[in-house]
Amino acid sequence: MINYLFRFLLLLSGCFAFLAVDGFLNGSRSLASEEIVVRYGLFEESLPVADLRKYAETQQASADLRFFLGFLSSEQQQKVKKALQVNMSLDIAALDKLLDTTMGRLILSGLSQANARRDKAGIQALRSAVILGAKSKEGLGIVSFLEAYPSKRLVIDLPKASKLLSLANLSSKSDTPPQDNLSSSPLWQLQVKYQTLATQGKQYSGCLFGDSISAQLGNTLGEGTFNFGLNGLSAISLVEQLQPLVTSKLKCQKTVIAIGGNDAWYGLSDELFVKNLKQAIALVKTMGTKEIFLIPAFYSTVAASLDPTVSAPLAKVEHINALIEQVALTEGVRVEAEGIAPLYDKNVLKDNLTTDGDHLNADGLNIYRQALLKILAK
Repeated sequence: MINYLFRFLLLLSGCFAFLAVDGFLNGSRSLASEEIVVRYGLFEESLPVADLRKYAETQQASADLRFFLGFLSSEQQQKVKKALQVNMSLDIAALDKLLDTTMGRLILSGLSQANARRDKAGIQALRSAVILGAKSKEGLGIVSFLEAYPSKRLVIDLPKASKLLSLANLSSKSDTPPQDNLSSSPLWQLQVKYQTLATQGKQYSGCLFGDSISAQLGNTLGEGTFNFGLNGLSAISLVEQLQPLVTSKLKCQKTVIAIGGNDAWYGLSDELFVKNLKQAIALVKTMGTKEIFLIPAFYSTVAASLDPTVSAPLAKVEHINALIEQVALTEGVRVEAEGIAPLYDKNVLKDNLTTDGDHLNADGLNIYRQALLKILAK
Protein backbone atom coordinates (compact mmCIF):
# COMPACT_ATOMS: atom_id res chain seq x y z
CA MET A 1 0.00 0.00 0.00
CA ILE A 2 2.92 2.36 0.50
CA ASN A 3 3.55 2.16 -3.21
CA TYR A 4 0.11 3.70 -3.64
CA LEU A 5 0.89 6.22 -0.91
CA PHE A 6 3.46 7.97 -3.07
CA ARG A 7 1.81 7.15 -6.36
CA PHE A 8 -1.41 8.80 -5.28
CA LEU A 9 0.56 12.01 -4.71
CA LEU A 10 0.99 11.94 -8.49
CA LEU A 11 -2.17 10.17 -9.54
CA LEU A 12 -4.54 13.12 -9.29
CA SER A 13 -2.15 15.12 -11.40
CA GLY A 14 -1.98 12.27 -13.85
CA CYS A 15 -5.73 12.32 -14.22
CA PHE A 16 -5.77 16.09 -14.58
CA ALA A 17 -2.99 15.74 -17.10
CA PHE A 18 -5.69 15.22 -19.65
CA LEU A 19 -7.21 18.60 -18.85
CA ALA A 20 -5.11 20.22 -21.46
CA VAL A 21 -5.74 19.84 -25.08
CA ASP A 22 -2.48 19.36 -27.00
CA GLY A 23 -0.50 19.84 -23.81
CA PHE A 24 -1.97 23.13 -22.50
CA LEU A 25 -2.56 21.63 -19.07
CA ASN A 26 -0.54 18.46 -19.09
CA GLY A 27 -1.40 16.87 -15.81
CA SER A 28 -0.10 17.27 -12.37
CA ARG A 29 -0.69 17.19 -8.77
CA SER A 30 -2.46 19.94 -6.98
CA LEU A 31 -2.96 19.66 -3.30
CA ALA A 32 -4.06 22.19 -0.70
CA SER A 33 -5.95 22.30 2.58
CA GLU A 34 -8.66 24.51 1.07
CA GLU A 35 -7.80 24.89 -2.57
CA ILE A 36 -5.89 23.04 -5.28
CA VAL A 37 -4.10 25.33 -7.69
CA VAL A 38 -2.72 24.08 -11.00
CA ARG A 39 -0.10 26.38 -12.52
CA TYR A 40 1.24 26.26 -16.06
CA GLY A 41 3.48 29.23 -16.74
CA LEU A 42 1.33 32.33 -16.25
CA PHE A 43 -1.91 30.35 -16.26
CA GLU A 44 -3.63 29.02 -13.14
CA GLU A 45 -6.77 26.98 -12.46
CA SER A 46 -8.06 26.26 -8.97
CA LEU A 47 -10.48 23.81 -7.39
CA PRO A 48 -11.80 23.75 -3.80
CA VAL A 49 -10.80 20.65 -1.85
CA ALA A 50 -14.35 20.55 -0.46
CA ASP A 51 -15.57 19.84 -3.99
CA LEU A 52 -13.38 16.75 -4.13
CA ARG A 53 -14.65 15.47 -0.77
CA LYS A 54 -18.26 15.96 -1.82
CA TYR A 55 -17.59 14.15 -5.09
CA ALA A 56 -15.82 11.28 -3.30
CA GLU A 57 -18.68 10.84 -0.83
CA THR A 58 -21.75 11.58 -2.96
CA GLN A 59 -20.55 11.41 -6.60
CA GLN A 60 -22.05 14.88 -7.04
CA ALA A 61 -19.70 17.19 -8.93
CA SER A 62 -19.67 20.94 -8.48
CA ALA A 63 -19.68 23.23 -11.50
CA ASP A 64 -15.91 23.75 -11.11
CA LEU A 65 -15.23 20.04 -10.87
CA ARG A 66 -17.50 19.29 -13.82
CA PHE A 67 -15.36 21.72 -15.82
CA PHE A 68 -12.25 19.70 -15.01
CA LEU A 69 -13.94 16.33 -15.53
CA GLY A 70 -15.26 17.50 -18.87
CA PHE A 71 -11.74 17.26 -20.30
CA LEU A 72 -11.46 13.58 -19.29
CA SER A 73 -12.67 10.47 -21.05
CA SER A 74 -15.14 8.25 -19.20
CA GLU A 75 -12.28 5.88 -18.36
CA GLN A 76 -10.19 8.71 -16.93
CA GLN A 77 -13.15 9.97 -14.93
CA GLN A 78 -13.52 6.51 -13.42
CA LYS A 79 -9.86 6.58 -12.42
CA VAL A 80 -10.37 9.92 -10.67
CA LYS A 81 -13.46 8.62 -8.89
CA LYS A 82 -11.71 5.44 -7.81
CA ALA A 83 -8.60 7.31 -6.65
CA LEU A 84 -10.69 9.66 -4.51
CA GLN A 85 -12.41 6.73 -2.80
CA VAL A 86 -9.22 4.90 -1.81
CA ASN A 87 -8.29 5.34 1.85
CA MET A 88 -5.41 3.44 3.43
CA SER A 89 -5.17 2.28 7.00
CA LEU A 90 -1.46 2.54 7.77
CA ASP A 91 0.75 1.89 10.77
CA ILE A 92 1.60 5.44 11.85
CA ALA A 93 4.80 4.49 13.68
CA ALA A 94 6.08 2.53 10.69
CA LEU A 95 5.06 5.33 8.32
CA ASP A 96 6.88 7.90 10.44
CA LYS A 97 10.05 5.80 10.43
CA LEU A 98 9.73 5.21 6.71
CA LEU A 99 9.57 8.92 5.90
CA ASP A 100 12.74 9.42 7.94
CA THR A 101 14.73 6.89 5.93
CA THR A 102 17.09 8.10 3.22
CA MET A 103 14.75 6.72 0.57
CA GLY A 104 11.70 8.38 2.12
CA ARG A 105 13.42 11.75 2.29
CA LEU A 106 14.61 11.47 -1.30
CA ILE A 107 11.13 10.75 -2.60
CA LEU A 108 9.59 13.58 -0.58
CA SER A 109 12.30 15.85 -1.89
CA GLY A 110 11.52 14.85 -5.46
CA LEU A 111 7.79 15.38 -4.99
CA SER A 112 8.35 18.77 -3.36
CA GLN A 113 9.94 20.04 -6.58
CA ALA A 114 6.49 20.16 -8.14
CA ASN A 115 5.17 22.15 -5.19
CA ALA A 116 5.44 25.83 -6.05
CA ARG A 117 6.00 27.25 -2.56
CA ARG A 118 7.66 30.56 -1.82
CA ASP A 119 9.37 29.17 1.26
CA LYS A 120 11.59 26.08 1.58
CA ALA A 121 9.18 24.04 3.65
CA GLY A 122 7.83 21.88 0.84
CA ILE A 123 9.33 18.63 2.10
CA GLN A 124 8.16 19.13 5.66
CA ALA A 125 4.70 20.18 4.44
CA LEU A 126 4.34 16.98 2.40
CA ARG A 127 5.57 14.88 5.30
CA SER A 128 3.15 16.54 7.69
CA ALA A 129 0.22 16.05 5.32
CA VAL A 130 1.03 12.35 4.89
CA ILE A 131 1.22 11.71 8.65
CA LEU A 132 -1.81 13.80 9.59
CA GLY A 133 -3.82 12.39 6.70
CA ALA A 134 -2.98 8.86 7.82
CA LYS A 135 -4.13 9.72 11.35
CA SER A 136 -7.57 10.80 10.14
CA LYS A 137 -10.48 8.49 10.98
CA GLU A 138 -10.83 7.44 7.33
CA GLY A 139 -7.12 6.80 6.84
CA LEU A 140 -4.80 8.24 4.22
CA GLY A 141 -6.40 9.17 0.93
CA ILE A 142 -6.22 12.02 -1.54
CA VAL A 143 -8.85 14.09 0.25
CA SER A 144 -7.50 13.51 3.77
CA PHE A 145 -4.02 14.35 2.49
CA LEU A 146 -5.23 17.58 0.92
CA GLU A 147 -7.16 18.58 4.02
CA ALA A 148 -4.09 17.93 6.17
CA TYR A 149 -1.72 19.92 3.98
CA PRO A 150 -0.50 22.89 6.08
CA SER A 151 -1.45 25.69 3.70
CA LYS A 152 -4.66 27.23 2.43
CA ARG A 153 -3.43 26.89 -1.14
CA LEU A 154 -1.13 24.31 -2.64
CA VAL A 155 0.22 25.45 -5.97
CA ILE A 156 1.58 22.80 -8.32
CA ASP A 157 3.94 23.44 -11.19
CA LEU A 158 2.51 21.27 -13.96
CA PRO A 159 5.64 20.83 -16.11
CA LYS A 160 7.61 19.62 -13.09
CA ALA A 161 4.80 17.37 -11.92
CA SER A 162 4.47 15.93 -15.42
CA LYS A 163 8.15 15.04 -15.36
CA LEU A 164 7.69 13.23 -12.05
CA LEU A 165 4.66 11.48 -13.49
CA SER A 166 6.70 10.26 -16.43
CA LEU A 167 9.49 9.03 -14.16
CA ALA A 168 6.95 7.09 -12.12
CA ASN A 169 5.75 5.35 -15.31
CA LEU A 170 2.13 6.21 -14.55
CA SER A 171 1.21 8.04 -17.71
CA SER A 172 1.72 5.58 -20.54
CA LYS A 173 2.21 1.95 -21.44
CA SER A 174 5.59 0.69 -22.47
CA ASP A 175 6.19 -0.94 -25.83
CA THR A 176 9.07 -2.99 -24.43
CA PRO A 177 8.42 -6.58 -23.30
CA PRO A 178 7.33 -6.68 -19.63
CA GLN A 179 9.82 -7.96 -17.11
CA ASP A 180 10.15 -8.23 -13.37
CA ASN A 181 12.51 -5.41 -12.42
CA LEU A 182 10.47 -4.35 -9.41
CA SER A 183 13.37 -4.47 -6.98
CA SER A 184 15.08 -1.66 -8.90
CA SER A 185 12.09 0.66 -8.41
CA PRO A 186 12.46 3.14 -5.51
CA LEU A 187 8.70 3.06 -4.93
CA TRP A 188 8.69 -0.74 -4.70
CA GLN A 189 11.67 -0.65 -2.33
CA LEU A 190 9.81 1.89 -0.23
CA GLN A 191 6.73 -0.30 -0.03
CA VAL A 192 8.70 -3.36 1.03
CA LYS A 193 10.51 -1.21 3.60
CA TYR A 194 7.17 -0.07 5.00
CA GLN A 195 5.93 -3.66 5.20
CA THR A 196 9.10 -4.66 7.03
CA LEU A 197 8.80 -1.80 9.53
CA ALA A 198 5.07 -2.35 10.08
CA THR A 199 5.32 -6.11 10.72
CA GLN A 200 8.75 -6.44 12.35
CA GLY A 201 8.68 -8.97 15.18
CA LYS A 202 4.89 -9.41 14.92
CA GLN A 203 2.83 -12.55 14.52
CA TYR A 204 -0.23 -12.80 12.28
CA SER A 205 -2.88 -15.46 11.98
CA GLY A 206 -2.92 -14.99 8.23
CA CYS A 207 -0.59 -13.41 5.64
CA LEU A 208 -1.39 -12.83 1.99
CA PHE A 209 1.28 -12.49 -0.68
CA GLY A 210 0.12 -11.68 -4.18
CA ASP A 211 0.13 -9.33 -7.15
CA SER A 212 -2.02 -6.30 -7.99
CA ILE A 213 -5.29 -8.25 -7.66
CA SER A 214 -4.44 -9.16 -4.07
CA ALA A 215 -3.16 -5.64 -3.43
CA GLN A 216 -6.59 -4.29 -4.42
CA LEU A 217 -8.08 -5.89 -1.31
CA GLY A 218 -6.08 -3.73 1.08
CA ASN A 219 -6.17 -4.85 4.71
CA THR A 220 -9.77 -6.11 4.61
CA LEU A 221 -9.23 -9.71 5.66
CA GLY A 222 -9.84 -9.09 9.34
CA GLU A 223 -7.90 -8.43 12.48
CA GLY A 224 -4.70 -10.41 12.83
CA THR A 225 -4.03 -10.56 9.10
CA PHE A 226 -1.71 -8.60 6.83
CA ASN A 227 -1.91 -8.15 3.08
CA PHE A 228 1.56 -8.03 1.49
CA GLY A 229 0.19 -7.79 -2.05
CA LEU A 230 2.32 -5.78 -4.49
CA ASN A 231 1.63 -4.61 -8.01
CA GLY A 232 3.54 -6.57 -10.64
CA LEU A 233 4.67 -9.32 -8.26
CA SER A 234 6.05 -12.55 -9.74
CA ALA A 235 7.90 -15.48 -8.20
CA ILE A 236 11.15 -13.55 -8.67
CA SER A 237 10.11 -10.43 -6.78
CA LEU A 238 8.22 -12.52 -4.21
CA VAL A 239 11.51 -14.04 -3.10
CA GLU A 240 13.07 -10.56 -2.97
CA GLN A 241 10.11 -9.32 -0.91
CA LEU A 242 10.24 -12.23 1.53
CA GLN A 243 13.94 -12.04 2.33
CA PRO A 244 13.86 -8.83 4.45
CA LEU A 245 10.57 -9.91 6.05
CA VAL A 246 12.17 -13.15 7.23
CA THR A 247 15.09 -11.20 8.65
CA SER A 248 12.66 -8.93 10.52
CA LYS A 249 11.32 -12.00 12.36
CA LEU A 250 7.81 -11.76 10.95
CA LYS A 251 5.63 -14.74 11.90
CA CYS A 252 2.60 -16.01 9.96
CA GLN A 253 0.51 -18.94 11.14
CA LYS A 254 -1.16 -19.34 7.74
CA THR A 255 0.14 -17.98 4.46
CA VAL A 256 -1.63 -17.60 1.14
CA ILE A 257 0.47 -17.10 -2.01
CA ALA A 258 -1.43 -15.81 -5.03
CA ILE A 259 0.92 -15.27 -7.96
CA GLY A 260 1.41 -16.57 -11.49
CA GLY A 261 -0.37 -14.15 -13.78
CA ASN A 262 2.63 -11.85 -14.00
CA ASP A 263 4.99 -14.81 -14.33
CA ALA A 264 3.07 -15.80 -17.45
CA TRP A 265 3.05 -12.18 -18.64
CA TYR A 266 6.81 -11.76 -18.07
CA GLY A 267 7.44 -15.02 -19.90
CA LEU A 268 9.38 -16.71 -17.09
CA SER A 269 10.82 -20.07 -18.03
CA ASP A 270 9.38 -23.14 -16.33
CA GLU A 271 12.65 -23.75 -14.52
CA LEU A 272 12.91 -20.19 -13.19
CA PHE A 273 9.29 -20.06 -12.05
CA VAL A 274 9.44 -23.42 -10.28
CA LYS A 275 12.79 -22.58 -8.66
CA ASN A 276 11.60 -19.25 -7.28
CA LEU A 277 8.21 -20.51 -6.12
CA LYS A 278 9.91 -23.33 -4.22
CA GLN A 279 12.34 -20.84 -2.70
CA ALA A 280 9.43 -18.60 -1.68
CA ILE A 281 7.69 -21.52 0.02
CA ALA A 282 10.92 -22.38 1.86
CA LEU A 283 11.22 -18.79 3.08
CA VAL A 284 7.61 -18.75 4.24
CA LYS A 285 8.19 -21.92 6.24
CA THR A 286 10.99 -20.18 8.15
CA MET A 287 8.37 -17.65 9.33
CA GLY A 288 6.69 -20.31 11.42
CA THR A 289 3.90 -20.93 8.94
CA LYS A 290 1.99 -24.10 9.66
CA GLU A 291 -0.19 -24.06 6.55
CA ILE A 292 0.60 -22.67 3.08
CA PHE A 293 -2.06 -22.28 0.41
CA LEU A 294 -1.45 -21.47 -3.25
CA ILE A 295 -4.05 -19.59 -5.30
CA PRO A 296 -3.95 -20.36 -9.04
CA ALA A 297 -2.87 -17.56 -11.36
CA PHE A 298 -5.78 -15.31 -12.32
CA TYR A 299 -7.10 -15.57 -15.84
CA SER A 300 -8.07 -12.50 -17.89
CA THR A 301 -10.76 -11.99 -20.47
CA VAL A 302 -10.11 -13.16 -24.02
CA ALA A 303 -9.73 -9.56 -25.24
CA ALA A 304 -7.18 -8.71 -22.52
CA SER A 305 -5.22 -11.90 -23.18
CA LEU A 306 -4.73 -10.83 -26.79
CA ASP A 307 -3.15 -7.51 -25.75
CA PRO A 308 0.49 -8.07 -24.66
CA THR A 309 0.53 -4.70 -22.86
CA VAL A 310 -2.29 -5.83 -20.57
CA SER A 311 -2.05 -9.54 -19.84
CA ALA A 312 -0.56 -12.89 -20.78
CA PRO A 313 -2.19 -15.25 -23.27
CA LEU A 314 -4.67 -17.53 -21.55
CA ALA A 315 -2.69 -20.60 -22.63
CA LYS A 316 0.37 -19.32 -20.78
CA VAL A 317 -1.64 -18.70 -17.62
CA GLU A 318 -3.03 -22.22 -17.86
CA HIS A 319 0.52 -23.57 -18.21
CA ILE A 320 1.66 -21.61 -15.15
CA ASN A 321 -1.24 -23.08 -13.19
CA ALA A 322 -0.10 -26.57 -14.14
CA LEU A 323 3.34 -25.70 -12.75
CA ILE A 324 1.72 -24.41 -9.54
CA GLU A 325 -0.03 -27.76 -9.13
CA GLN A 326 3.29 -29.50 -9.71
CA VAL A 327 5.11 -27.42 -7.08
CA ALA A 328 2.28 -27.87 -4.59
CA LEU A 329 2.55 -31.63 -4.94
CA THR A 330 6.31 -31.77 -4.46
CA GLU A 331 6.34 -29.23 -1.60
CA GLY A 332 3.37 -30.64 0.28
CA VAL A 333 1.19 -27.52 0.15
CA ARG A 334 -2.39 -27.05 -1.02
CA VAL A 335 -3.82 -25.34 -4.07
CA GLU A 336 -7.14 -23.64 -3.35
CA ALA A 337 -9.02 -23.09 -6.60
CA GLU A 338 -12.62 -23.75 -5.62
CA GLY A 339 -13.27 -20.37 -4.01
CA ILE A 340 -12.22 -18.33 -7.07
CA ALA A 341 -13.91 -20.62 -9.62
CA PRO A 342 -17.01 -18.32 -9.79
CA LEU A 343 -14.75 -15.66 -11.36
CA TYR A 344 -14.42 -17.70 -14.53
CA ASP A 345 -16.27 -19.29 -17.36
CA LYS A 346 -14.07 -22.10 -18.70
CA ASN A 347 -10.83 -20.45 -17.53
CA VAL A 348 -11.81 -17.05 -18.90
CA LEU A 349 -12.51 -14.10 -16.60
CA LYS A 350 -16.16 -13.06 -16.72
CA ASP A 351 -16.73 -9.66 -18.30
CA ASN A 352 -19.07 -8.55 -15.50
CA LEU A 353 -16.39 -9.10 -12.83
CA THR A 354 -13.57 -6.98 -14.24
CA THR A 355 -12.69 -3.33 -14.69
CA ASP A 356 -10.21 -3.70 -17.53
CA GLY A 357 -10.22 -7.33 -18.54
CA ASP A 358 -7.35 -8.15 -16.20
CA HIS A 359 -8.23 -6.76 -12.75
CA LEU A 360 -11.33 -7.42 -10.66
CA ASN A 361 -14.14 -4.96 -10.01
CA ALA A 362 -15.95 -4.71 -6.66
CA ASP A 363 -18.05 -7.83 -7.29
CA GLY A 364 -15.01 -9.81 -8.41
CA LEU A 365 -12.99 -8.68 -5.42
CA ASN A 366 -15.78 -9.73 -3.10
CA ILE A 367 -15.68 -13.25 -4.53
CA TYR A 368 -11.91 -13.36 -4.08
CA ARG A 369 -12.14 -11.93 -0.56
CA GLN A 370 -14.70 -14.52 0.50
CA ALA A 371 -12.49 -17.28 -0.88
CA LEU A 372 -9.55 -16.02 1.17
CA LEU A 373 -11.64 -15.63 4.33
CA LYS A 374 -12.79 -19.23 3.95
CA ILE A 375 -9.19 -20.40 3.62
CA LEU A 376 -8.02 -18.41 6.63
CA ALA A 377 -10.94 -19.64 8.72
CA LYS A 378 -10.16 -23.31 8.18
